[in-house]
Amino acid sequence: MKKIMLLIASLFIYAGASASNVEKIQFANSGDFSLGLMAGIPPHMGDMPFVSIDGMVGLKDGFIHTNKFGDNGAVDLGLLAGFNAFNDGDYWSLPIVARGSFHFEFVKNLDVYAGIMSGVELYHWSYANLLMEEPATEKVIKGTETNFIFGNYIGAKWHFTDLFGLKVEFARDWVGAKHGRGRAGTLPWFAGGLSFNF
Repeated sequence: MKKIMLLIASLFIYAGASASNVEKIQFANSGDFSLGLMAGIPPHMGDMPFVSIDGMVGLKDGFIHTNKFGDNGAVDLGLLAGFNAFNDGDYWSLPIVARGSFHFEFVKNLDVYAGIMSGVELYHWSYANLLMEEPATEKVIKGTETNFIFGNYIGAKWHFTDLFGLKVEFARDWVGAKHGRGRAGTLPWFAGGLSFNF
């Protein structure tokens, strides 16, 4: 996963180094609000895609000056909430995380960003336990637990207009991976969807 994220970041940097007419940061400006709707591939074989909604507000922009890209660089803060269910609904996951991103725009209309996230996941599980008795019976065992999430992500938004664009993200929940919760659908490793700026 680290190698994939590094490769994608390198491609964005290479593309920006060869052709750009960016004079200043276009998006993620201070005070700007963006809303994202995405569907993603969970880290397990799920019955449904991971769906999420995220919102971010720009905190500071234009604090990095370069001759090629002008007054660039921005930081924002936001929230993401998602949902995923699998095994016919026996398992479901509801993560809510706070996110902070750093943005740099190498190419006009392309917003590239990376950040860290932290939050919690509400994880529900249910399974049938076959009791070895006469006659054989099934006992349904279910429970809900709260798990800590900490990870990072990298993404890009391609804006068709000032208000609308498409976005893709690659993410990794390091705590969930360490404790073997990848099967729980904590976060999707890849997601794509729509982006709206206000």
